[in-house]
Amino acid sequence: MIFRPYEIYIAFRFLIKGKFQTLLLFSGIALGVAVQFFLNSLIGGLQLSLIERTVGTSPHILILPREAVPTQIMAEPGQIFDSRKAPVISDKEILQWEQYIEWLNKQPGLKAVCPVASGQGSIERNGPKLAVSIKGIDPLQGSIIYKFDKNLVSGQILLSGESVVIGSSLADKFQLEPGDRLFIQNDRGSSNFFTVSGIVDLGSTTANSVIFMSLERGQSFLAMTGINLIEVQIKDVFQAEKLASLWQQEFIRVKVESWQERNRELLTALRSQRSSSNLIQFFVLLAISLGIASVLSISAVQKSKQLGILKAIGVDNRGAARIFLIQGLTLGFFGSLAGIIIGYILSLFFIKVFGTGTFNLQLEVTNFIIPAILAMVISALASLSPARKAARLSPIEVIRYG
Repeated sequence: MIFRPYEIYIAFRFLIKGKFQTLLLFSGIALGVAVQFFLNSLIGGLQLSLIERTVGTSPHILILPREAVPTQIMAEPGQIFDSRKAPVISDKEILQWEQYIEWLNKQPGLKAVCPVASGQGSIERNGPKLAVSIKGIDPLQGSIIYKFDKNLVSGQILLSGESVVIGSSLADKFQLEPGDRLFIQNDRGSSNFFTVSGIVDLGSTTANSVIFMSLERGQSFLAMTGINLIEVQIKDVFQAEKLASLWQQEFIRVKVESWQERNRELLTALRSQRSSSNLIQFFVLLAISLGIASVLSISAVQKSKQLGILKAIGVDNRGAARIFLIQGLTLGFFGSLAGIIIGYILSLFFIKVFGTGTFNLQLEVTNFIIPAILAMVISALASLSPARKAARLSPIEVIRYG
């Protein structure tokens, strides 16, 4: 659509003449875009923060042994085979785990692949006894997944021999410090003394109740031949469910789970949060569109005499309609620009006042562009109603009756 110079001139003249109405529309669009931008940044930052706290220092995909793998067994001659009860083989370890590690290391988009020998146990020191989780991990890969360097509270990360790294909850509970000796008993009855080399804070009580040791020491202490878990962390956490589904087709002897599958309640909460934000933004846009449509409609009535004269001297119906369309687009463009600036200043003020300790705002380009484009589209659509009224005006009747 091409706008003629005189249409642009007349549209701007109408906007300047109705300064108060123009200011109200401009302010409404700017505030609407600012609210949308701030809400998108706030909700996006909150969701990223929740996901980071949930899976930032934990594996995104788990590969576990199938505890009950159905097998096809033919009945011997003369025996009765009950097909309703398929025989099963109990499989609690991944024995040939090196093959899985080798295959996974060739896949793109992975940050860390860590074999784990895990089990349950308890620790005892000066009387109190507490149930704990024991994890034997590959020191290098495990440090990447659990961000030991970042989450180290005291001591050093040393996973070799009898040295272990413990969570801060255990350290607080038993008043442990690096260099202290710790008596650990596993669920099979074996026990031994270990030395605390470092203390880490992984962000939750459950994670901070884990004792980490080297993979080899974990296997021997838990009396395991292989491993019972492979932990994988990927670059894009939202691809975990898709990758887990694809890997499950490749691996028929193990079970593959994504963090989404293990955190359904969190995902439901995030979707509800996003839906609430979208609902609020919808009503903001609705209010903007109704305001623009009503004010421009009033303007079309007020300017009916001028429009009648313009049509009498040669302005066609489309030209009269385009005058109001130009007004809508102009208000949408400059209102969106002001809204982006206001929203950005509001976001910076929020960060300065509340800091980034709780969560960060997601100040992405899409949070700027999408509200602005929506506001311009809504402004253009809202101007269609007064544009139709202007196009239907009869110059003779308007000039005759005023």
